[in-house]
Amino acid sequence: MTPIDIDTFDRAILNAIKDNARLSNLELAESIPLSHSAISRRIKRMEQGQVIQGYRTVISPEARGIGIRAFVGVHRRQDVPAKSLVDTLMKLPNITACWIVSGDFDIMLEMEAEDMTTYSHVMLNDIQMAEGVTATRSMFILSDIRAER
Repeated sequence: MTPIDIDTFDRAILNAIKDNARLSNLELAESIPLSHSAISRRIKRMEQGQVIQGYRTVISPEARGIGIRAFVGVHRRQDVPAKSLVDTLMKLPNITACWIVSGDFDIMLEMEAEDMTTYSHVMLNDIQMAEGVTATRSMFILSDIRAER
């Protein structure tokens, strides 16, 4: 895919819809000096160029029955490729995001569970038993400041 050029109008559109993807083209045109049809064309071009990679609905963890959220740092055996281990871990339904990182860990997971029993089961039977995992460290999310904004 060839990268597309992004100008100041495109950036204004992206900044507006990153916080509220439900804004109509007419609403965008009220704050961006373009017609709603020009905005529509730009959004379509950015979708096709993979600048806009999708839209999603954010549902509260509580409404989904999630009581525990945590980041899990994972150390791996050096002979196990990080990408291979990530592919294995991302198949687990409790893993919501994953990054290959530098620093204290090789992989950082974002994990959620209904309760501590489920969390413990996933950690002890799935994550820590995955081929190539040598150690883990969990950091429980106490408050999601990002969601409160």
